[in-house]
Amino acid sequence: MKTCRFWILTVGLACLPLAGLFFSAQGLAETTAPDTINNPNPGIELWQAVRGTLDSPASTQVQGHDASVLVNPWGELWTSFRINDLVPKSREWLLFVPLLLGLFYIIPGPARLKNGESGQQIARHNVAARFVHWFLAVIFIVLAISGLILLFGRVGLIPVIGKSAFGVVASICKDVHNFVGVLFPFAIILIFFNLVRRNLYEKGDIKWIAKGGGFFGGGHVSAGKFNAGEKALFWLTIFLGIGISVTGYVLDFPAIASWVLATSAEFTQYRHVMEFAHVTHVVIAVLFIVLIFGHIFLATLFVPGTLSGMTSGKVDANWAKEHHDRWYEETQNTADQKSDL
Repeated sequence: MKTCRFWILTVGLACLPLAGLFFSAQGLAETTAPDTINNPNPGIELWQAVRGTLDSPASTQVQGHDASVLVNPWGELWTSFRINDLVPKSREWLLFVPLLLGLFYIIPGPARLKNGESGQQIARHNVAARFVHWFLAVIFIVLAISGLILLFGRVGLIPVIGKSAFGVVASICKDVHNFVGVLFPFAIILIFFNLVRRNLYEKGDIKWIAKGGGFFGGGHVSAGKFNAGEKALFWLTIFLGIGISVTGYVLDFPAIASWVLATSAEFTQYRHVMEFAHVTHVVIAVLFIVLIFGHIFLATLFVPGTLSGMTSGKVDANWAKEHHDRWYEETQNTADQKSDL
């Protein structure tokens, strides 16, 4: 019993210092712990600055636009979308449409004139219309080639010509694209005012669409100077031209992008405006190029005799009778009236 009391006393004495330390620490915590933290984590302000959310802009070595922004949160998303979606899908469309047109050419075959060419030529497009057409066409081709090189060059050209040579080619294409692109809206305006009167809706256009220009129901469908398909091409050219011009000007002129940033709450950084404009510009450009593929195919291969209207300004009389009969009758009536005078 004495031995047991001894050990109990010994253990109790040994625990006294520990108990003293516990109560001392508790009392110290109660007297010194404030209700709120007086010394907040300085890393919070650092990450606020990194994300560009401080009330007063941070200072960086970058000058000009987004000088106070350290991180672009959309940058990785834009890069991933461009590499994994935009470039591959654009390539697929640009390969698929020519193959589809080729198949279309092989199976139905080109639209031949029933009575062949008459040898008689009638005027179709005047000098002004041809100038505006080829002015737009040349600008479009230059922009399409330079733009496609910039879009697909890393994948398609670097393995062939190397990085150094591609750097030179890309730099030239960039300058050409930027400077020539400034002229594109003016070409769109010229072609609009020159051809809009003949590209408004006329009686018979719905019937032309319903019969697919004569592919359904047999034979060619009555049409004026421009059929419903050509009118659709005209208006798509105008609207796509406006879209690609606006996004191109945003990419070309920083002042426009700054104005968009200042007036649009959706964008929080200058780079966000540029990334959005770039993606939209590429999507419209691919659609535009695909559309022009179809236009060139129809004018040169599928409907022979169409191209001469934009080269010499004249077409064969039988071609006009079969493809644009109402316009042919109009020209003949006009010629008869002039001869009567």
